Amino acid sequence: MKRSPSNLFALAAVAALALQGCVDQRAPTESASRGAFAASVTSLDQAGRHVVVFAAERVPADFGERVASLGGSVEASLDNIGVAAVTGLTQDAAAALAAQADIRNVEPDEVTTMADDDVAAAEVPAEQIASEDLVPADATASPTTARFYPRQWNLRAVFAPEAWAAGFLGSHDVVVAILDTGIDYSNPDLVGLVDLDRSISFVPEDVTRHYPGRLPFSDLFWHGTAVASAVASNATVLAGVNRYVTLLAVKVADSTNSHTAARLIRGIVYAADQGADVINVSRGSQRHKSQSPGTVAAFERAVNYAFRKGALVVSVPFNDAADLDHDGDIVRLPCEAANAVCVAATGPTGATGVNGPWVDVDAPAPYTAFGRSAIGVAAPGGTGAPGQFRRFWALCTTTPSGATTVPPACRAHQPIVQGAGTSFAAPTVAGLAALLVAQLGHGHPALIRARILQSADDLGAPGTDPYYGKGRINIARALGIID
Repeated sequence: MKRSPSNLFALAAVAALALQGCVDQRAPTESASRGAFAASVTSLDQAGRHVVVFAAERVPADFGERVASLGGSVEASLDNIGVAAVTGLTQDAAAALAAQADIRNVEPDEVTTMADDDVAAAEVPAEQIASEDLVPADATASPTTARFYPRQWNLRAVFAPEAWAAGFLGSHDVVVAILDTGIDYSNPDLVGLVDLDRSISFVPEDVTRHYPGRLPFSDLFWHGTAVASAVASNATVLAGVNRYVTLLAVKVADSTNSHTAARLIRGIVYAADQGADVINVSRGSQRHKSQSPGTVAAFERAVNYAFRKGALVVSVPFNDAADLDHDGDIVRLPCEAANAVCVAATGPTGATGVNGPWVDVDAPAPYTAFGRSAIGVAAPGGTGAPGQFRRFWALCTTTPSGATTVPPACRAHQPIVQGAGTSFAAPTVAGLAALLVAQLGHGHPALIRARILQSADDLGAPGTDPYYGKGRINIARALGIID
């Protein structure tokens, strides 16, 4: 049943307040949440941004004219799923739009700034790397030859070396989309892996102001580059799950790590239309099912559309240690969409040195959100305890904006950063999905998803576990190398 415009905006206001209060209560500060994905939501209706969801999964041909007559403009029109993003509408104009017969919902599209994943600063000093360490890697060499591979406990925890030894290094024919802050395509460990023609930015951010000549999807923050390096790397400095893959940068967040729900949805649809096999979304949007039904439906439509097109969406439940089995009608998207894979994080409880040995690498990370109803599998994300060498080692961007939100190591133009978060667990699973696409072929996301879940090591309580889901992924078992 269609709500009246007045009820719609009353509920929207409650939803925004509920989102703010709920997230801030769980993770009031970055230190308290270990760098949690504690989203801070800006004003309810900043720049008059709204998500429009149509009753049918199509956008009417005259929609742009209808929005213009109300004083707004269309930022994105996703005809394949019947969703649009509009800007410049007052509340009264948005209410008038919502009252039109073919429109299901019109809801505010807040700009959300994600609290950064926990990043080491003084407690784990950035390491100087000589220029000779950045020479191109031997294309035939194992990823284990990467300069800092010895400290990548995360790859050994999921049996990646066994897969590499058996010849499973990935394929350039497999496309993995990274929906994030962009990718530094000039980083030596990512050179040649990023599709420069089809990568795109949906963020109104002038990259050339900082770096003349750089493409719009360049990463001015760090997060997208670090996430991409977990999926794949040339293995000069750090190894990724894949040695060969094609990365598609879909920039949906800016240099302050801010995004909107509409840009995430738009990014998923774009990646699917570009033939992505896997779509990694190491960020998300929290919504109340009954108070923001349109945005929830839009995410579900986008994930289902990608699934039908042959792409598997992999995402994060956030880093605020929330119990997703007992959070009422709150849902975190796209992670909790029906056809997505939602990934919790693991991390060691101890380590004697930077190169290990490590203690209990499969322990649930203390920050990870959990719940049998949400989590599909678990994968390494690192632990943020200072000075214990238990973090997730990832690549920095070479194009930082200089903002104080950028980690000190990246601001100092160091090639590596030490993070901790579900942001790194998800691309580890996305990397496994890419290896499976190379083995099993394109266009089988249901098969890929089933193989990932069924081959995981059953940890915690037998069966589906709130912290591990079906278990911690096992790359070698998923590929059939071990039983």
